[in-house]
Amino acid sequence: MGLYLENMKKRGLNLPKEDSFAGPATIWKRAAAFVTDLLVINLVVMLPFRPLLQKIIPAELSYYEAYNFFTLHPGYSRIISIISAVIAILTIFYFAILEYKLKQTIGKILMNIYVVSEIKEERFWQYITRSIFMLPLFPFFLLWVIEPIFLFFTKKNQRLTEILSKTRVIENYTVQ
Repeated sequence: MGLYLENMKKRGLNLPKEDSFAGPATIWKRAAAFVTDLLVINLVVMLPFRPLLQKIIPAELSYYEAYNFFTLHPGYSRIISIISAVIAILTIFYFAILEYKLKQTIGKILMNIYVVSEIKEERFWQYITRSIFMLPLFPFFLLWVIEPIFLFFTKKNQRLTEILSKTRVIENYTVQ
């Protein structure tokens, strides 16, 4: 349709311009972007730690046997906790740095959605705050349940951490 309108304008027709506006991103696009980002994080952040984790955690152990193993070897539990913390911090920085610098993560680029600040002078802390739900610590892991609820029941489809960080996810809509 866009090429047709361009050809008509070249012929001297005075056609109305396309109007566009930014509005809340659809929930399905946000979900698809998040799943894509989790796949990227799995490949880029978690994959390098797999060989180390496979050396620490015997694969043939049942859940009960693994629990007993870590109870008897608390040093391994500390190593796994440190690895988990490093993965969580790298994940938070993946989201925060890309959203702060580019306004998009890889998933958001594919879905053509953007993160914007609701305050005039944006700060890096906003993007850290909106990504804090990735910490595998109490009470942050509760946000995995709370965040989707906020997403469905807020006017601008915002998560709780987006409200706290004064950011939102938008997409551009075109009206012809």
